[in-house]
Amino acid sequence: MAAEFGSGEILVRLLVAGGAGIVLGLPYRKRPGGVRTHYLVTLGAALFCTSGANLMATPGEALRIIQGVASGIGFVGAASVLKRGSAIFGITTAASIWIAAAVGCEAALGNPLLAACVAPAISLTSWLVGLLEIRVFHRRRIMRELRGEQKESPPR
Repeated sequence: MAAEFGSGEILVRLLVAGGAGIVLGLPYRKRPGGVRTHYLVTLGAALFCTSGANLMATPGEALRIIQGVASGIGFVGAASVLKRGSAIFGITTAASIWIAAAVGCEAALGNPLLAACVAPAISLTSWLVGLLEIRVFHRRRIMRELRGEQKESPPR
């Protein structure tokens, strides 16, 4: 598996993972878990996978590497979740960070072309669902009310 990778192929896989992380972070660019966080998560997951794959004796051990990345990234995601009163914020960012790790693992151990195609699709659908939440479900207004913020009134 990865033990057969040449250093050039590993570099390409890491570049794909990093690029996918940047694309995945674009919808979150104005939030604390933004572009840099997603970039670092995908690149970190890919590095763990490639270095672990180079050391493993059997291909079945790749599952343990992926399991370790998935559970470890849960701590990063948990740090992005906040509770204020009865409202919980940051769950979408945590889920995006988690999927960024999965895309990084796919780029490193699986199919980098698939990872390069999935990242923009995830980013686009996340953005579209966000628009749907705002326009159809009025999610931002509800969240402002839960936070206790007042809608800014235009100057007179």
